Amino acid sequence: NDDKGIIWPESVSPYRVHLLSINKSADSVYNQLKKGGVDVLYDDRDISAGEKFADADLVGIPVRLVVSAKAGEGKVEWKNRSSAEAEVIDQKEAVRRLD
Repeated sequence: NDDKGIIWPESVSPYRVHLLSINKSADSVYNQLKKGGVDVLYDDRDISAGEKFADADLVGIPVRLVVSAKAGEGKVEWKNRSSAEAEVIDQKEAVRRLD
């Protein structure tokens, strides 16, 4: 863990990916991941982005994917829970990485 919450090892994590939608639907990414057999926790609650990010850190799922207008059309922000760095990648690349 760290000061933000738990950091689950992928081998025991209840989900592999925490998918957050920020003012934009992430349904297509969710469906692609589920179709690929990836366990996903999908956060589409109507709360602030900051609350979603804080909750994602607290829960500690290994990979956080964010679908937002900031990331861009067809893109997601990828962040490993154990890292401070995030990167914007193509949605298809995110699905490929998780296969």
